[in-house]
Amino acid sequence: MFGDFVANDHIDLAVRENEIKCIVGENGAGKSTLMNMLYGMLQPTSGKIILRGEETHFKSPADAISHGLGMVHQHFKLVPSLTVYENVLLGAEILRKGTCLIDTQEEIKAVSDLIEKYKFDLDACAKVEDISVGSRQCVEILKMLYRNVDVLIMDEPTAVLTPQEVDKLFDNLRELQRQGKTIIVITHKLREVMELSDSVTVIKHGKVVGSIATKDTSQEQLAQMMVGREVVLTVHNDVTTSPSKNVCFSVKNLSTINEYGKEVLHDVSFDVHEGEVLGIAGVEGNGQTELVKVLTGLMTTTSGSVTLDGKDITNQWPDSLRSEGIAIIPEDRFEDGLCSTMSVADNCIAGHHGDPTVCKHGLLNRKAILARRDALLSKYDIRVGDIDGAVGALSGGNAQKVIIARELESSPKFLIACQPTRGVDIGATESIHEEILRFRNNGNAVLLISSELTEILGLSDRIIVMCKGQITGEVSPRDTTSTELGLLMAGIKQGEGEKVEG
Repeated sequence: MFGDFVANDHIDLAVRENEIKCIVGENGAGKSTLMNMLYGMLQPTSGKIILRGEETHFKSPADAISHGLGMVHQHFKLVPSLTVYENVLLGAEILRKGTCLIDTQEEIKAVSDLIEKYKFDLDACAKVEDISVGSRQCVEILKMLYRNVDVLIMDEPTAVLTPQEVDKLFDNLRELQRQGKTIIVITHKLREVMELSDSVTVIKHGKVVGSIATKDTSQEQLAQMMVGREVVLTVHNDVTTSPSKNVCFSVKNLSTINEYGKEVLHDVSFDVHEGEVLGIAGVEGNGQTELVKVLTGLMTTTSGSVTLDGKDITNQWPDSLRSEGIAIIPEDRFEDGLCSTMSVADNCIAGHHGDPTVCKHGLLNRKAILARRDALLSKYDIRVGDIDGAVGALSGGNAQKVIIARELESSPKFLIACQPTRGVDIGATESIHEEILRFRNNGNAVLLISSELTEILGLSDRIIVMCKGQITGEVSPRDTTSTELGLLMAGIKQGEGEKVEG
């Protein structure tokens, strides 16, 4: 419990030894709270945790690990400048006998033996900063395996992986299962649930609404259990009009450096036509975030240009970009899109205070602001507990819909949608996809940046791929596969079979 809020309500969860159990549920359903209690990060206010037939009380993650239960978090906790073996043994270093000095050779041997035992494709001496995201996740798993855990909890393990890395991860997890490990996976990707797990438990509003063997269920049934209604799992991208030949938004030879002087965008060029969704795919950390910051006025370019309807808007401030007709769904909703402590009404006009319908002569019209809020809540099916409460009290999906409603109702001509459904449940995702396609079908242009391949493939009319700050290829979503897209995301250029050098 958090005050009067019950995050987990009399949850019963049974995991058999040596099985892969998936736990699914909407955003805010209580999945992470449950796992944090199992891992000793939170203490339950009631109930029991029974491990191998004995009641246990974990006071901390270290206590849980000592009992054979480990957790790999969605956001890795590695030191990039250290090697694989140094990260695995961090805090558990092997010392030379009778000294306080680290025995480097013994450490390398210990981690190399562990890598060989579990058939991971890793070099113990490689620096973490030089290996792929999928390999870094393997390092996190090895940290737990070295500490002899029998039960491994994984939180959204595929969130930042390419399709090839997902396949490799699943192979690794099945190998762990063959060697006697029990694995619990928190995820929202139902296709992966069906492919990986032996059984599934669905949590809704802090309660278990069902547990079932994976072979006895389907994606559609699980989605209905999670949301409480039938959900469309695939995007119906019915094109009502063909994209115009007219270019709405154009980026030419764009490059920029970050605060450390490192070039993070290199010679990026693309056009977005009227009536088109252009998708940008890529593993996170390959320049998409910096590209969005440049296009939305939060970073400046070192070279190149950006135009909207032929007008140069390079390096303009966010308010100027909005006045030109650009709507923005930012990557982090509470960092850049909302003020969590302000009311829903105030967030509905954030960035649009110059609109004469809500502000005249520098004075805000409260009655008009509340009327706009009510209209947006109704039109976009935004559900709030307290209509006058802070926007930070809303679920992730409803908070995201506040941003989308505010941006699309400003009558923009171009939408930059960055990770529009991140951390959003299945029902809200369906609604957000419909709004993006409706905007496109009205003849407007959309730039979609997403790490979700199903989203990119389902919504886009064309797809370009970014790797190491460069464009590595362009494909049609109807003529490509997730495998081909994954290769481009990994830096394999079309027809070259070579990786992009960065």
